[in-house]
Amino acid sequence: MVHDVASKIAPDLRTLAHEGDKAYQQAYELIHRREADRPNEIWQADHTSLDLFLIDSQERLAKPWLTAILDDYSRAIAGYYIGFEPPSSMRIGSALRQAIWSKDEPDWRICGIPEKLYSDCGSDFGLSTSSKFPLP
Repeated sequence: MVHDVASKIAPDLRTLAHEGDKAYQQAYELIHRREADRPNEIWQADHTSLDLFLIDSQERLAKPWLTAILDDYSRAIAGYYIGFEPPSSMRIGSALRQAIWSKDEPDWRICGIPEKLYSDCGSDFGLSTSSKFPLP
């Protein structure tokens, strides 16, 4: 009888119960994607290590990091930063600066100040949970 009840619990709830919030967010966050109604309503920021090796300034093979700011409405990249240093608030600031300012490239039109900026739980954002930042 207990087995019958337990077998009917949805996989996402089992993940949350057994593995915690972080595992749940990593496995199921894309299902609950945010949906903006207009450009610059919601931007999202994140980092990823790129799957390629380049030669750094000390002539060593190293993987670069990409920090990207994405407009939720258009799914366009508003700004980015690529470098060898690990994720940090400076990288985010550089990507945000590029995202906000108009671009020299005429086909890259996305710019401005977002109403909200979403980020993950990274320590470089100074947060312990997924957060939303309303911007002035």
